[in-house]
Amino acid sequence: MNRPSLRAAVLSAVAAVALVLGLATPANAAPVAPAAGYGFATGSEFLQYSQADLDRTLDTVKQTSASWIRLGIDRSQIETGPGVYNWSTSDRVINAARARGLKVLALIAYTPLLQGGGLLKTAPPANVNDFAVFAQRAVQRYGGQVNNWEIWNEPNLPLFFGNIPNKSAAYSRLLKATYGAIKRVQPNSTVIAAGLSPMQGSDSPVAFVNDLYRFGAKGSFDALALHPYVFPGGIGANPNGAWSDIAAVRGLMVRNGDAGKKIWFTEFGAPTNGPRNGGNTPEQQRDIIASQLAAFAQMPFAGPAFIYTIRDTANDPGSLNNRETRFGALLTSDYKLKPTFFLLRR
Repeated sequence: MNRPSLRAAVLSAVAAVALVLGLATPANAAPVAPAAGYGFATGSEFLQYSQADLDRTLDTVKQTSASWIRLGIDRSQIETGPGVYNWSTSDRVINAARARGLKVLALIAYTPLLQGGGLLKTAPPANVNDFAVFAQRAVQRYGGQVNNWEIWNEPNLPLFFGNIPNKSAAYSRLLKATYGAIKRVQPNSTVIAAGLSPMQGSDSPVAFVNDLYRFGAKGSFDALALHPYVFPGGIGANPNGAWSDIAAVRGLMVRNGDAGKKIWFTEFGAPTNGPRNGGNTPEQQRDIIASQLAAFAQMPFAGPAFIYTIRDTANDPGSLNNRETRFGALLTSDYKLKPTFFLLRR
């Protein structure tokens, strides 16, 4: 796509946003969403749910028109020793999602502490080939149920890739090793480069993607991913360039010969911890999600979009100061339905 047509796509997306925010959605009407569909991204707490909580949460998803779910395959929890694996947790959540007809995007990430390059599981592995072997084992185990694999989460942030210099170079090495390992087992799979968080500076999504091409990662991903969080102000506010990054990253893809590849939006959403705490009301959360889905639908290069997340992780008044506990789009922590549920309900 050339630059003029890219701008046209973005302008069309903004027009779609205005339409969504200006008109009431008819009862039970399907939300405007990308052609590739939408779903939900889960957090680490999802892997710890009891079976009853897992079933109740996924049954709520099933009442919406969502067709996807993003589930973690956490190497730090699964690889209990070198070459020793306990797949029971990921077996349980993947089986539960597939039993409800949801397509799974599997997020392969993280490092056993004794094999890492830092003090946290989110630090990159000391040896990228060890991670690639683990990814290959995951594909061998779940290849009959999963065909889409995202490699790591937000490696442009110190929180998720260690406080190391040259994160993009380190991630490029990891991605290249892992892509080949997955394709040897499942040649027709879709491997997605990690979703990037909005930020400024040398690790911004635009700079990071430019570096992926510069460090030779072209050909080691089938799609790119972004996390365009625009709360609390919405698309027009464009915090940290979250929205304008989409067009800029798309331009990089086109210039590097990857116009045929999609951008997956593997996280977006808004917390409901209230405007005074840097978040939104539940109604504002609904409107932001609706506007972003509609805007993605106007982008011909959009892959699936994943709302973060399904259910709040806390419901006490003190948690209002911690926005991370209030990203649930469908449910409060005690299973009360939120306004976004009624937007997305079948």
